[in-house]
Amino acid sequence: MPDETAIEIQSGGTLPAAQRVERLVVIVALIGLIITGLPQKYTGEPWAEFVILLLGGIESARILHRFLALLLMAEAIYHVLTLSYKWFVYGLKPILFPGGKAFGQFFSRVFQNFGLRSDGEAGSGFALKIEYLVLIISTLILIVTGLILWNPLTALSILPGEAIPVAQSIHSNHALLLVIFLVVWRFAIIFLWHPQRQKLLAERDQAASPRPASEIAGRRQRFLPVALVIAALLALGLIWFATAEQTAIDTVPRQVGVVYAPQAMPDSGDVNVGAALWPTLRCAFCHGDEAMGGPDGQPALRNTQMTFDAFYEQVRVGKGEMPAFSAEDLPDGYLLHLWAWLSQPAS
Repeated sequence: MPDETAIEIQSGGTLPAAQRVERLVVIVALIGLIITGLPQKYTGEPWAEFVILLLGGIESARILHRFLALLLMAEAIYHVLTLSYKWFVYGLKPILFPGGKAFGQFFSRVFQNFGLRSDGEAGSGFALKIEYLVLIISTLILIVTGLILWNPLTALSILPGEAIPVAQSIHSNHALLLVIFLVVWRFAIIFLWHPQRQKLLAERDQAASPRPASEIAGRRQRFLPVALVIAALLALGLIWFATAEQTAIDTVPRQVGVVYAPQAMPDSGDVNVGAALWPTLRCAFCHGDEAMGGPDGQPALRNTQMTFDAFYEQVRVGKGEMPAFSAEDLPDGYLLHLWAWLSQPAS
């Protein structure tokens, strides 16, 4: 029986099942991060609000975004360990990095497709190498900046305060650039360069260092325990980073308050409009048709000395037996007209 060598693990021009699953995980994670991330970047746009609504709200979108980020980080760890295994055990050195020769062949294919020159079969695998390299660098950038934004308090124990807005800008803008690049580059790969993955796999196998079966077995026995320990430590580190930080939201009791920031308001309240509004609202059931007090001792509101800010907070927050009224129940403009009328003495 001949010795097993690295040449024998080639896939015959197709990706092994494990690599196909790995590619599927990357595609699902990236598409999911795009769907959940871009609406958060453009929250004021109608399409973004619609997508967030479909995802179940902003909190659901954020939770799903973080889950997919963890999935991508786990895939990155697995990918690095897999490449290390192939290199250490089988001697398969990474060759998915463009070199000078491939660079020249790449532009030869571009000129050929545009009719500028004809060099026959050119190195179309360069396009896949560029895509792979950009994906690796972009994933590292997104992971680092994403971890900073995930736990800013932990990050600030090491980094200066300016790191947070910088990380936010890099994370969102780089993610958008990555989406544009992948879409444009993938179309270019399909319609312009037509790379053949079989050639890349053959190039990889030719670069392998043949090793006998006994050496492969020994290297595998040395590699697996170390890899398992490293994978476990990295997994525990991710779990700790995702769950350890205590923020102000968790440690400070929630305080109810009102921020007066209406979208559209008249310059001043109209007493006549307020008088017309009053009998159409639920308020009249308790405080009377003329706001002079209710049958069960509810206080009179006419001739109130409350400022508008205090009146606004009373209506929005509620107090005692009085319920709170949202902007959907009573728009801000209505409150200004009602306050103008209630501030006048009863005739």
